[in-house]
Amino acid sequence: MSGQIGGLNGLIYIIHLESSLDTFTLISNKIMGLRNMITNDCDILLVGYEEWENLGLRSIASFLAEHDIKVEIEPIKTSQKDNILEGIRAKNPKIVGFSLIFQRMLFEFADLIDFLRSNRITVHFTMGGHFPTIEYKATLESIPGLDSVVRGEGEETLLELYNNLDRPNSWAHIKGIAYRDNGKIKATPARPLLQNLDELPFPIRSDFTMTQRGLGMSSILGSRGCYYNCSFCSIRQFYREMRGPKRRSRSPKNIVQEMEQLFYDLNVRIFIFEDDDLGMRSRSQQRWVEDFVEELKKKEFSNKIMWRVSCRVDEIKAELLRKMMEVGLISVYTGIESGNAEGLKTYNKLYTLNDIYKTLEILKNLNLPFEFGFMILNPDSTFARMNEDIVFLKEIGKSGQAVVHFTKMVPYTGTPIADRLKKEGKLTGTIASPDYNYEDPRLESLQLFFTQAFHFRNFDNNGLVERLRHAKFDAIIQEKFFSDEYDSKSYSDRVRDLIRQSNEAALEKMSIAVKFMEKRSEEEILENWHFLDHLAREEKEIEWYITSTLNKVMTHYGFGQ
Repeated sequence: MSGQIGGLNGLIYIIHLESSLDTFTLISNKIMGLRNMITNDCDILLVGYEEWENLGLRSIASFLAEHDIKVEIEPIKTSQKDNILEGIRAKNPKIVGFSLIFQRMLFEFADLIDFLRSNRITVHFTMGGHFPTIEYKATLESIPGLDSVVRGEGEETLLELYNNLDRPNSWAHIKGIAYRDNGKIKATPARPLLQNLDELPFPIRSDFTMTQRGLGMSSILGSRGCYYNCSFCSIRQFYREMRGPKRRSRSPKNIVQEMEQLFYDLNVRIFIFEDDDLGMRSRSQQRWVEDFVEELKKKEFSNKIMWRVSCRVDEIKAELLRKMMEVGLISVYTGIESGNAEGLKTYNKLYTLNDIYKTLEILKNLNLPFEFGFMILNPDSTFARMNEDIVFLKEIGKSGQAVVHFTKMVPYTGTPIADRLKKEGKLTGTIASPDYNYEDPRLESLQLFFTQAFHFRNFDNNGLVERLRHAKFDAIIQEKFFSDEYDSKSYSDRVRDLIRQSNEAALEKMSIAVKFMEKRSEEEILENWHFLDHLAREEKEIEWYITSTLNKVMTHYGFGQ
């Protein structure tokens, strides 16, 4: 669900990257020239959330810049309304495009747009993203100051909208938009999907590159779409109306060329692939992976980088992972999601617990670090299934190989689970924060306890989950690039032990809470909430101890020096 992708085809085929570093410098200079087309005086201002770089916006920006349109990107933060207002006044764009990545931010964007309109900003406002694409009518109704919605992939549609901005009578012929016409909301037919992703320019990058231990880090995308239809995911719905294959991949050569550009131009050594899934099931997907490995092997920088990918549990192949590890693969993320058969069925994962255990055994044998996603609460949850999930998490978390992290499944608009709940009359909440009730109302109390005890741990950037993951990744970086300066194995072992302690403590508190509530009525749970308060305090104390110890360990092994 991450966004868009790019490829700098027009430059790549003029020059052979393999020939020399001087040749590559020439390409880098051309790329920098394209990046510098983003000036203070712009035609289109793109506004979106960026923790990592928003590759959706940055792909669109690059595509527009290639068509001689001046574009600028403004990262959005809650406290930046005045900055965005002044930016629009200074840059005087003809279009402001908003990227709504997270459905929960709908009202924040509505508030921002209302603020801008109340301050006499009259330029055309458009918006894109999963939610606006799927619910374009609700988006326009919820945000009166919005003029249009770009539905689906934004590059060609936003270009065409810009070129016809002064001719609203022609908007009906622009594929892939929704707009207001005399008080009515109209939608045009969907735009067909881009077929050859290599023809897109690489996303324009920020002047500020994230680093760790002085090494540049960058996100990258190699594909769009997904073959699967997990019940909690809206990717398939996002692409539903658009003609074209469910998933498209850039060529291995094109991706490696972008990695090479980032390596030499921005000193990037660490690549995080944001693809929803690196497919390895079919023979054609396996050939793609093999070709990607071979393309990297041709490059001198391939032994100077490291990268991470996301994989489905049932697609992981030991031999392919081994080949990827030879050219820098150092970690995988996989969406396990549930530790019981019924939960996997609810999420429509199409694999079994046995498949999960087989995959974890492969990763263990390869000594390949991993992280995983897990949703412990869903509309079909019961206390029995919660107990199964906790037993499962205890089993896979006891080694400290991965940080145990858990969340509630949210029924986002366009997902199969949201459609199911709506048909059953069980969908609650708001348009920005959809929700549901549990069959057993005591699970509401359990959810409240989980929020009280674990929200900071699980979701805050300064929480223990993020800190432990960061330390684990730092130990991997140290082993790859600085093993001659530090005892990397000792560092990794210390971090793993703290992960194990954190997993054990959190899961024990969860287990106690589940068993406590399972034996009591709602009234008895509330009457004895002081016991749960005590559990939550104990968890906080353990988190404080582990965090304090972790800080000392990281400092000892050179982090931040």
